[in-house]
Amino acid sequence: MTIETESGVIVALDHGLHWGTFPGFEDYRGTLETVLEGEPDGILGSVPFLNRFRDVLDASAATTRVGTLDVIHDSTIPGADDGAEIHRQAFSLEEAARVGADAVKVCVVYGREDPDVLAHNIEFAARIAENGREYGLDVVLEQVLWGNRIEDDQNPDLIEHAARLGVELGADALKLYYPGQERLDAITANTPCPVFVAGGAQSGDTRQFLETTRDAMDAGASGVTYGRNVWQHDDPSAMVRALKAIVNDGASPSKALSHLDG
Repeated sequence: MTIETESGVIVALDHGLHWGTFPGFEDYRGTLETVLEGEPDGILGSVPFLNRFRDVLDASAATTRVGTLDVIHDSTIPGADDGAEIHRQAFSLEEAARVGADAVKVCVVYGREDPDVLAHNIEFAARIAENGREYGLDVVLEQVLWGNRIEDDQNPDLIEHAARLGVELGADALKLYYPGQERLDAITANTPCPVFVAGGAQSGDTRQFLETTRDAMDAGASGVTYGRNVWQHDDPSAMVRALKAIVNDGASPSKALSHLDG
């Protein structure tokens, strides 16, 4: 899978880099191995994560490796969220290439209280997008509305603006929250690079989650990048297979559910 040209299911495993421990992801290696049993098209993890578990990833050579280069903290206290705006590039394109990444990802976070935090974020995101090809790496920009000034991080109007800004910054692919089928259709129709839909917090309704995935694909998404909705599921590998049925094979949500019922 090549991020810039292909579709697919990417499983995000970079949450611990930003926010510490999560239920369902206490066991680094075990969670990765379980997810890989479902044969996802890609894995997203921090550059050190990709390096530490190269042996596991090498056993799934067809799986695209996407390295997260930036770190976001919401507090100076581990695991806490007190609205801090700590965001820095932590890892290099050179190191990502050295550990076997095929692509890299950074967030661009809008809605910051401090404009200088956004300014720094834009600078390193644009620099990474400009230099990615020098290292043979596609660059994914995750355009998100996580800043304190924005009440709804899934505001369709703002997501559409953020998508355009990501293209202008040089993204080879975008990762966006789902803004609804009609708005995503408008975004993908005018966006000259693939759009991958992010999952967010675990859904309490598996059928609805799969239906939303089907809607996103019908609206022109190139794929999905889901984390908690995969590894917090009772059967992560089966969830990967269900998502691949929709994303890669065009299956209906009902058909995809059969992978979870068995």
